[in-house]
Amino acid sequence: LNQYWYSEKTCEVLCAAVKESISLKGGTSARVAFLSTPSLYFSLNEQDRKQCTLFDFDTSLGATSYNYNNPTNIDAELHHIFDVIVVDPPFITQSVWESYAITVALLGVKENPHIICTTVEANASLMERLFQCKLTRFQPSIPKLVYQYNTYANFNSSTLSTINSELE
Repeated sequence: LNQYWYSEKTCEVLCAAVKESISLKGGTSARVAFLSTPSLYFSLNEQDRKQCTLFDFDTSLGATSYNYNNPTNIDAELHHIFDVIVVDPPFITQSVWESYAITVALLGVKENPHIICTTVEANASLMERLFQCKLTRFQPSIPKLVYQYNTYANFNSSTLSTINSELE
């Protein structure tokens, strides 16, 4: 798997966007799924993580087992319970994103789950088609990654409408 890590400031901003979404979705009763985003999940404090579930291939992290090659292999009690879903697959190809879209549809609440994705600009139309996510102004800083990622969301986020000062 390809693993690149967000900068500390990027983690702070993306986690703030998750908290903003939680607030918009009902506060402490909202549930959050982190799909292949351990750096964000572990950037939250222990209290904030109580309403969150990390799905990842690496179960040594304490994650719920997830493999995008089998996108429906999710325990039934986790179906349609997540109000907020954060997605950052290990690969940026259309086929991988389509697998994640199957999982997002399975995990998300039936009515308008909030979705936050990070990927390259070339995938903008894919984000719109799969998740109804639109480009935001915030671009994550991912040191050592040779191309620039963008952030996409299917809700209006004041947090994600800021420019990342690390990239100026």
